[in-house]
Amino acid sequence: MKPRNAINAPDKWELNVLSTFEARKAKGESLDNMVFSETVNENGKKYFRFMKAIPTGEVCLKCHGTDIEQPVVSKLDELYPADQARGYKAGDIRGAFSIKQPM
Repeated sequence: MKPRNAINAPDKWELNVLSTFEARKAKGESLDNMVFSETVNENGKKYFRFMKAIPTGEVCLKCHGTDIEQPVVSKLDELYPADQARGYKAGDIRGAFSIKQPM
């Protein structure tokens, strides 16, 4: 829900699923196999939608954490001036892999 690049901002369906993932995590469900899929109708067309949560690991914190080294911060600021994808802790949901396939 905090994109690094606005091109990757979640759509309404993805935001809903990410919110559901957060609720499932809060109830103690493991992120390792947290997935959701369904068939949806959008503008008269059918799509298969799928998402799998991406857990924040230790290596992710080098660019997405709270204690990012200054050279990395400078490069991120240069490449992604509207970056929101920082401040994560290990075990947070950093995002999700998402598929939208026409049927």
